[in-house]
Amino acid sequence: MTKAEEIIAAIQAALTAAGLTVRDDVAEVFSFEDGPRIVLDCGDEYPDPVVGMGFVYWNLSVMLLIGADGPVPKLAPEATRAAAHAALYADRTLGGVVIDLAVGPISRGIDEENPACGITQVTYNLKYRTMEGIA
Repeated sequence: MTKAEEIIAAIQAALTAAGLTVRDDVAEVFSFEDGPRIVLDCGDEYPDPVVGMGFVYWNLSVMLLIGADGPVPKLAPEATRAAAHAALYADRTLGGVVIDLAVGPISRGIDEENPACGITQVTYNLKYRTMEGIA
């Protein structure tokens, strides 16, 4: 398992432990089913240009795509976003898997096919390290 896979698994475990439903497929965010839906999307990854005495320090972006229906669609995912944020910030090292995580941009929209469904994307920036030569 690569470090990125380990991080995604740790995020999924933290969200699931908080009682949130995490799905595997981005298309499920746009589904017409009831209830909030979260999909993890592993983003870009790049190394820090520092000399780490045998370590490589990495930056990884992970997006949470949250879909929820409600009378004010753009705000429908807010309760789920707040619960996910609290779950991730409860242990910003994800049990020692990362050095730290920080919230990044948040964007909100409405699903064109299901106008009652709000879609919120939250980006988290994670820093971790590996030994040189290990993915």
